[in-house]
Amino acid sequence: MSEDQLKRETEQFTPLQPGERLTHVDSLRGFALLGILLANSLYFQYGMFSFERFAENFGSLDAAMATIISIFVEGSFYPLFSILFGFGAVMIWQRTQEKGRPFGWLFLRRMLLLAFIGFVHAYFIWDGDILLTYGICGLFLLLFIKCKPATILGWAVGIFLLIGLPGLIPDDGSEESFNFTSIQDQEIEASANGSYLDMIEYRLTADPFQDMEDGGVYAAFMSVFMGLQVIALFLVGAYLAKKGWIHRPESFRSLLTKMTAIFIPIGLLIKGSYAFTGNLQLEYISMIFGGPLLTLGYIAAFLLLSQSGMFQKIFSAFGYVGRMALSNYLGQSVIMTTIYFGYGFGFFSQLGLLLGTVIVFAVFSLQILLSRWWLKNNRFGPIEWFWRVGTYLRPQKLRK
Repeated sequence: MSEDQLKRETEQFTPLQPGERLTHVDSLRGFALLGILLANSLYFQYGMFSFERFAENFGSLDAAMATIISIFVEGSFYPLFSILFGFGAVMIWQRTQEKGRPFGWLFLRRMLLLAFIGFVHAYFIWDGDILLTYGICGLFLLLFIKCKPATILGWAVGIFLLIGLPGLIPDDGSEESFNFTSIQDQEIEASANGSYLDMIEYRLTADPFQDMEDGGVYAAFMSVFMGLQVIALFLVGAYLAKKGWIHRPESFRSLLTKMTAIFIPIGLLIKGSYAFTGNLQLEYISMIFGGPLLTLGYIAAFLLLSQSGMFQKIFSAFGYVGRMALSNYLGQSVIMTTIYFGYGFGFFSQLGLLLGTVIVFAVFSLQILLSRWWLKNNRFGPIEWFWRVGTYLRPQKLRK
């Protein structure tokens, strides 16, 4: 890109200022972060690969809590975050069109920076990162950003149907090929007893599929299918942005009511069918379809409640966290790994899910207070500020 192109792209174009934001979308993003923290808390406390080993010995209370989180939370809040990501990408594209500015290079920088932040997060903070995947998969939005809503929706549905095909394979009751014994041993040792450097070494060198025949093929399959699901969710968000349903929920109350009534029961039915049977075929169907369908119901219900005048203090609290979503997402990992990992307080696998859930709400409440305090004097979160400077290639005023 030439110097003149770069100058034309960046001059007189800046990110949304606080007064221009859709506050209910900030609240929805904060709600997503609460769900993500609750779902991730299982893996902060018991490990990404080791959770199932510990779950086999849960008492009735922890088992009940795990089932509740599995049905109502897990697999339904990272899709919400993903949908809002696609929604935000279209909003940025629309603003560039209004200002007559190019979009492609700006969005490319934005995704590369996000991938860099995700890489640092995944290998130096916590390996349950989603940002690196977002940074890579987000580039595919460049292929669809100018498409009509019907085209975007068609591609999203098509991708979901494609990745849903393995769900047609019946569960024969055999789990012999899914052997994670070695990686579980390594993860437990590193998480419970390892130093910070031990954890970094584990993340850089561990092979989750080392005990599986054709483990490399399975790893590639899961990576591609997860990436495709993320892209499909981005497209759902892009579709919603172009339709304007999230922008103006007060104009679509009837539609949102129908979405709530349809998608929440269907999503819960699909997810509950796996949670109470343990069937691997239903697990896959739940992951691909059940979680995202429940997400759509949550979005619709949240938007309806946000317009009702009820619970405004709660929605405002979510909004503080949502305005600093990237900083708070990374902050959650820093706090939770410090609580549970051996190089911190060392409570890995020690507290149980009930107390772990109490910690989740305590941490999120702390984030509400810190976000509110920070935003009194600053326009953006610290990581958001860094991301914006790199995206727009010009200084961004941080202090109000």
